[in-house]
Amino acid sequence: MTAYSIGSWSFHALFEAGKMNVFGYLESIKYRYRLQHADIWNGMLASTEPAYIASIHETLKEEELVVANLAVDGADIWHDDPGVREHNAQKARAYLEIARKWGVQALRIDLGIHDKTMTEEQFECCVKRYQEYAQFAADHGFRVGPQTHQLAAQVPSNLKRLAEAVSSPAFGIVLNVNRWEAEHDKGDEIAAPITMHAQLDRAFVDFTGPELVQKIELLQQAGYQGCWSLEFRGGKDEYIETAHDLLTIQRAVRTAAN
Repeated sequence: MTAYSIGSWSFHALFEAGKMNVFGYLESIKYRYRLQHADIWNGMLASTEPAYIASIHETLKEEELVVANLAVDGADIWHDDPGVREHNAQKARAYLEIARKWGVQALRIDLGIHDKTMTEEQFECCVKRYQEYAQFAADHGFRVGPQTHQLAAQVPSNLKRLAEAVSSPAFGIVLNVNRWEAEHDKGDEIAAPITMHAQLDRAFVDFTGPELVQKIELLQQAGYQGCWSLEFRGGKDEYIETAHDLLTIQRAVRTAAN
């Protein structure tokens, strides 16, 4: 069955105003939008304390929700300071364990490289870390990898080279469809085969014309079977705007299937 979700960052204005927390988000996913899949940004989590993480896990089970993606800020692989790199690695390992407990489908841990090019040192560091993380993910039934929202990850050839070097079926990317800083015309085509989770955002894809359906078809033709998740960046009228975008994406997926 086709799965849909809404990235919790879509409600960042409500969260920042103190009008939503992760439990309110899960309730909205289940009862406002009638969905079965969550797409959780860790910025919405109050802590990583075991009791708090367990309480979220209990809610997921009670509401019969699946975490399609857990997006982690603050655990980037690369930093110029080796001490920060190690600190981030420890945080990443903590989230790998949370991902295991929650039974997530995908875990986003970013590269941390804010330049279109990667040095050999940066590349080798990322390969080594992702191989470690992907082994853990493979052992526990999920996938792990970066999202296309930092400069190095917005160059499709970087991602393809990285995936080839990591060489694990548990490695994948969170694809912000059509969000590229290089190779724009071929970016989604290059990235589609390694996409573990797809986010569609009207800021990057034209929701009013044929482009949305074309992008969905491209991913389907590449074998994508993950969740169709939306991200809304507007920061205003978030409940209404996400409902509108969700319906638009659902219609496009149905059109692409026919």
